[in-house]
Amino acid sequence: MRRGRSTFGVLLVLLASLWVITARVGLYRARLGAGRLSVAFPDRLLPRHVSVLPPPAAEYVGVWEVPPAEARSRLRAEFGFSQLFRAYLHGYERDGRTVHEVGSYVYRPNGLVGPNQLHVRLFPTDDGHTELWAHWESNPNRSPISHLKKIGYDTEEGQRRLRAMLADEPLRTPDSDSRPDFVS
Repeated sequence: MRRGRSTFGVLLVLLASLWVITARVGLYRARLGAGRLSVAFPDRLLPRHVSVLPPPAAEYVGVWEVPPAEARSRLRAEFGFSQLFRAYLHGYERDGRTVHEVGSYVYRPNGLVGPNQLHVRLFPTDDGHTELWAHWESNPNRSPISHLKKIGYDTEEGQRRLRAMLADEPLRTPDSDSRPDFVS
């Protein structure tokens, strides 16, 4: 019984510490720090879910011509998105350096346990704007196995929904000059 209480106490302290850190520095900064830290280790030493992965090329939507801080704020305040903590960390090579995501957001049109969600990742551009990457997928709060197996994963639907939401926004859609190098 005593061991169970001490394990619970340690877990409680860890969760409280995590909450304080993310409240102080911001969730996106905590995720960014974790991403930068994880690239210091060889991939073979890290479980896949804490490795930094390149975003799937098919998810590239374009560039929202607002700074990342404004994009994060507006996605939450104006468009009903929430920050995601529980998501793979993404980054890719641009001009010889790793560019890490600076936001992972989700929009759940049918609530926290609705069947699907729109997942959007934000990356900074060199000119101070925000790259958008999106996909439509099963909601892991409702169907965790379907989510992990990518049942219902749809990049075209994710792009369509995000573009519709941002229809009145300065969104530069992809052309050969504005896509990251690895996106064809």
